[in-house]
Amino acid sequence: MRIRTLAGVALLGAVAVVACGSSSKKGFGGDPFPADGTDSGASFGDGGPVLGGSSGSSSGTSGNPSCAAAVTTAKRAEVDLIILIDTSGSMAEETAQVQQNINDFAKSIGQSGLDYRVIMVAEKPIVFPFPLPTGICVPPPLAGASCGDNPPLFHHINQTVASTDSLSLILSTYDKWKGFLRQDAYKVFIEITDDNSDLDNAAFDTQLLAKQPAGIFGDATKRKYIFDAICGWKDGTPVLDATKCSTAVNTGDQYQHLSQLTGGTVDSVCKTSYASVFNNLAKGLVTKLGCDFAMPTADGGTIDPDKVVVRYTPGSGPPRTLTHVTDISKCAANADGWYYDRVPGPSKIIFCSTLCATAGVDTTGKVEILAGCSAPPPK
Repeated sequence: MRIRTLAGVALLGAVAVVACGSSSKKGFGGDPFPADGTDSGASFGDGGPVLGGSSGSSSGTSGNPSCAAAVTTAKRAEVDLIILIDTSGSMAEETAQVQQNINDFAKSIGQSGLDYRVIMVAEKPIVFPFPLPTGICVPPPLAGASCGDNPPLFHHINQTVASTDSLSLILSTYDKWKGFLRQDAYKVFIEITDDNSDLDNAAFDTQLLAKQPAGIFGDATKRKYIFDAICGWKDGTPVLDATKCSTAVNTGDQYQHLSQLTGGTVDSVCKTSYASVFNNLAKGLVTKLGCDFAMPTADGGTIDPDKVVVRYTPGSGPPRTLTHVTDISKCAANADGWYYDRVPGPSKIIFCSTLCATAGVDTTGKVEILAGCSAPPPK
């Protein structure tokens, strides 16, 4: 796997899933499963499990070569982006900047390996009986031709968004776009406005978390949504400072509160070029979600989460088996740790923050997920 970079932030690229129990004899860095069926004794990291045990073996040291390595490409985290744009008259220049830069933003997210979709809730341009300087027409390749959809990647909900009703509209229009969401995907709202919300941020959060199907946005103990605010915040001031940027009507503090609550990005709507705005959004998104990996699946069956091993090979140095921990609370004591998003029934493998930061600067490393072979219990 080659690690890609985005605006100076190194990003993990493709991830190899090693599904054990396959008929394949393909190995890593030499062949631990020779064609003659003998056991080479290849191991994965200091103290890690030894490949060669039969699938389902508790020891992993029996020498049975049936636990061979079939390499496939793993999926990164699923991300559903919901973009709301205030298309009132005061937002004409900002809307044009979004239209100009959104394809580069989508390209950056795609290059990071995140599995993304975009839902835009905004007014399309009005051209009859005469054109108005409002509305947005997203161009290809993100969108389809003539402001159209590009399923499943992009859907545009043609909805007038006024200066102060974005949060209310997210709730009231939910039935129009909920069918495009994926249950296990992170939901990332991107609010772009020069004004504030007529709905309190706490009320919005409560009502959003209550939406069906249950848990699609998480719950109050573990939210599964991020709120990014491109609003009247003045660049260089603390978040929630009372000073608004030069062309804004309001600071947008309700949106800033939601960004703080969910770990989102706050940026200034007053910037004359949105290249940096979308670059900041992409960096924030990848930093938060770039070390989440989809739980691998097996053809004709399911992966036993107790038989998953994650291995990281630095660009310079030997491979090492990473430490499976029970949850995020164990990360402080295990710098090379990873954990599942939920137990039972995990859908994601998540790197601890220290490991994410370390692996993220290695431009030649690779990550492999070995599924189906014996693994040590989590710490």
